[in-house]
Amino acid sequence: MARQKLMVGTYGEISCFRLKSGSWQARARYCDVDGVVRQYRKNGETKTTAKANLKAFFIEHTGTFGDGALAPDDTVQDLLDLWFEKMEQAEGGPSAETLGYYRSHVRWVLERDKTEQPLGAYQLRHVRPVIIQAALDGAGVSPDLRKRIRSVLVRAFNLAIFHEAINGNPATAVPSVPVPKVKKKPVAVEDLDAVRAAIREWANAERRNGPKSVDLPDIVDMLIATGMRIGELLALRWSDIELTAPPARRDDETWFPWLMVNGQITSKDKRVDYGKTHAAIRPIALPDWAVAILLRRKLEQPPNDIDAVFASRNGTWHFPGNILSRLWHIRQLDEYADIAALSDVSPHSFRRTVATEIDEVYDADADAAKDQLGHTSKTVTERHYINRRLVVPDYRAATERLAPRTEPADDPEVGL
Repeated sequence: MARQKLMVGTYGEISCFRLKSGSWQARARYCDVDGVVRQYRKNGETKTTAKANLKAFFIEHTGTFGDGALAPDDTVQDLLDLWFEKMEQAEGGPSAETLGYYRSHVRWVLERDKTEQPLGAYQLRHVRPVIIQAALDGAGVSPDLRKRIRSVLVRAFNLAIFHEAINGNPATAVPSVPVPKVKKKPVAVEDLDAVRAAIREWANAERRNGPKSVDLPDIVDMLIATGMRIGELLALRWSDIELTAPPARRDDETWFPWLMVNGQITSKDKRVDYGKTHAAIRPIALPDWAVAILLRRKLEQPPNDIDAVFASRNGTWHFPGNILSRLWHIRQLDEYADIAALSDVSPHSFRRTVATEIDEVYDADADAAKDQLGHTSKTVTERHYINRRLVVPDYRAATERLAPRTEPADDPEVGL
């Protein structure tokens, strides 16, 4: 009978022979990645040891015919370094801002001060799904962050497979934890003034010690007026805004005040001339009340060298993290506990408010809200930003036609 043809990366029956020295030798045919079947042998003091040594060799031998970019004895940290390098060079790949978030995510499973079972030093050949799960469990992160970390690891280990450092992706076998689908709500229109008043009171230091935060009320109002991301708003320059009609359009009744989103403040607190997505660079029409705020600021604000609409006391860009921390501090104060809408307010809450109002005013037009918010897909806008009211569809004109043509008997006999 002909021998069974071996698949690449598999071995045949292991035979064991006792050597003259008294030790044992295990032999088996193995199909290498080049398609050639070769015989390999390993020794051991016992028959079982010899077999185990040969099997271990086959495990380590698998994938050693790659292109040299990665090898089975490279570490998970080596893999991620290469993956991030590839992503930075990829045309149309994730932005530098997004890659920065990815790096901060995976730190939770790489570093000893983040997890009890760090992955970074493991050789690729030794990584198993249970090891990755232990690192995630040890980090104690939220289900949402766990999902993000797993996603990065899946993509990175796919790169290791491509370079033939491993045969399978251990991250795909790690069970994903369901993320609770709790849709965050916008600030209701009827609650906006109460939220504004509380923020203004805190910013003016009327009921607290410490310096005033004079820009915060205007920042919140401009978030409400535009639906911009906080990083986009803080990167806004006066040169990005057209508050009065240019000479060529002074008699044009179709002109209106507007601004151009031309960049963002990144997580590294730097201003860049690109957005979160390609759709983020966009024009936004300004309501009259927002124009009034900007005209007042233009008159009252001390000049700064960076042309910033919202500049710090030192004439530098405001940082998104500082705005988030101020809003967080306001939410914790007992004196505002009775304002329910303030309990979980964030810059994104106002984006949801804007998206919901546009959707409602413009007849459930998610595309309009998508354009205002700078999303690439209206699916994201509908799923995470628009909070539609329950509308009962009225199709009674059709169903009324299905009524009985004759009146039923007073006492019908059931079962006939």
